[in-house]
Amino acid sequence: LVDVPANYGDDTGAGGEVRGNYATMNPLDKGTITLSNGNIKIVNSVGSWQCGRATMGVSSGKWYWEVYLETGSNCMVGIAKHPAPLTNNYYAATTDGFAYNAGDGNRYNSGYSAYGDTWTAGDLIGVAFDADSGTLTYYKNGTVQDSGTPAFTGITDGPYQPAIGVFAATAHINFGQRPFAYAAPSGYKTLCDTNLPSATI
Repeated sequence: LVDVPANYGDDTGAGGEVRGNYATMNPLDKGTITLSNGNIKIVNSVGSWQCGRATMGVSSGKWYWEVYLETGSNCMVGIAKHPAPLTNNYYAATTDGFAYNAGDGNRYNSGYSAYGDTWTAGDLIGVAFDADSGTLTYYKNGTVQDSGTPAFTGITDGPYQPAIGVFAATAHINFGQRPFAYAAPSGYKTLCDTNLPSATI
């Protein structure tokens, strides 16, 4: 892993390149899920939706991360704002969350509609969030879903945090602290503080 205090390196979207502090799942902002392996492994062994948000939120820029589903077939990946529920419900049950669901391939944001392929244990989902134009696009095992048409548009009221929901499943999330299985789309970056705008002090 390349998560270190010093910030340096050029980000080409391959993952595992830029040095700095990377996003992880937030142990203080989650439902009844177990986090391990530096808070990038997510386990839910109970029969209800349990979710979590990442440590970094963004409202500008282009960002890419990957989720590998190790076990189970009920998982949602996407983004969420803070009002979205994390316990005994899935975060995309409200307008504050956006997700692509494994079990039916649908996209969820309060309601749901058809979007892409279903996915299950052994599959890897790439998430491309363009916070500048407000689009959210997904990839399954390197193949863009719905012929490249974004799952969602008009998401410009950030900041949004990466989010995941699991129902009796185990998943692993990679924000770029190790090489991606599939390179990010052109212009998309890893969720590392090296790539974030400098804070105004």
